[in-house]
Order: sequence, then C-alpha cells, then structure tokens
Amino acid sequence: MTKYTNLITNYHSQKPHFVDHIDLITRPLSDTGNAITAFITEFDIDEAIGVQLDILGKWIGRTRVVSQPISGIYFSFDTDSLGFDQGVWQGPYDPDAGFTNLSDDVYRIVLKAKIAINHWNGTNETLPEILDTALAGSGLTMQIVDNQDMTISVWVFPEIDISDISLELIAAIRQGYLTVKAAGVWAGDIQTPSVETPSVGNKFFGFDMDNDYIAGFDAGAWEKKL
Repeated sequence: MTKYTNLITNYHSQKPHFVDHIDLITRPLSDTGNAITAFITEFDIDEAIGVQLDILGKWIGRTRVVSQPISGIYFSFDTDSLGFDQGVWQGPYDPDAGFTNLSDDVYRIVLKAKIAINHWNGTNETLPEILDTALAGSGLTMQIVDNQDMTISVWVFPEIDISDISLELIAAIRQGYLTVKAAGVWAGDIQTPSVETPSVGNKFFGFDMDNDYIAGFDAGAWEKKL
C-alpha cells in the first residue's frame, strides 16, 4: 500500500475494492517519488558505483579512461624477457600507450580532485586542502610548488611502499588528472623521491632545510620521474 491509502477515510477504508483502486492509481506517484529520492544516494560521490560514477564524470568533466604506457612487450636492451628473440619490435605505427578504465575507487579519487579543481580560487594557500581531500587513504601525498616563473613542480610522496599503491592511481597522476594549476602555467615532470620506502625516507635532498618535503644527508633522496 502507498502512503495515499493511509489517507482514506474510515467509511471507505472498509471497502477493499476502493482501497485497491486508490493504491493502483497512486502507486506510480509513490514509486516515482521514491526513485527520485534514491538519486540523492545513488549519485553521491561517496556512494555511486559503475555507470553512476560515469554519469557523474560527465557532469564534473573527467572521463574514466586514461592512457597507460605499454610495457613488457617491445624489444629493449638490459631488460629481462625483452631482449633478442624475446621482445617484439615496435613498428612505426605501433602505439606507445594503450587505454584503460579506472576502477571505481581510483575514479572516485580523480573525480573528487576534479570537483575541487573546478571550485579552486587560484590561490596557493588552498592547494593542500584540495590534494589532501582527494588523496585521503590512497597511500600518497602530493605537493605542488609554484616556481614563480609561470611553471609549477609536482611532487609525489608515498606514505607506504610504492609497490602497494594502485598502478591505476599512478597512471592517473602521470596523466595530470590530479595536477592543479592555473591556465597558462606549465607543469613539468612529476617527481618522487628515489627512495620509495617511507621507513627509509621519502623526502627530497636539500641543504639548509628540514621540513615535510626536504631533508639533508641520510634522510633526503634525489628526485626521479614518477
């Protein structure tokens, strides 16, 4: 029975056919109302899954499909299983990268970052909150450094062993999906400390500086491209 049958007066509520008729003509209204109410949960960024996230991605402006470098196939020197008579020669029209669909968990991180980017006010002070919110629980932290010359540097720091971090998330970061920058600003290579185990150290090496991102001897490491 729908909520409308509860409004039937006592005189008519004792007539089964009347009650059934009211239920029949009002049930579409109740079902429509329940379906619309369910949209609030189904298209919530924290609850949506599958095609629901894809629809959110269209609204937000970020697709689930990312480019991923093709590895482990083409011939290469000094690489196990890719030497002579092992690796495939890359022809002039063979692609360097393929495409992959992000899983829901990683895609949700990307969408949260894009939402924050869409609402970014352009100030450096608001960047940490955007990045921390997007990467919460991912095992990574990011820092975007304004070089004051219309370029930025993107630093990525693993909080856990980098081998345990989602390769999909790494691919999304490489594509610049989490890079926050103003129009006309150039973003260079994405750098990460060459020591990838946080227990050993996950800071860049630098003189006369000791903070969350840079440390001296025995603590800091040279940067490398992510």
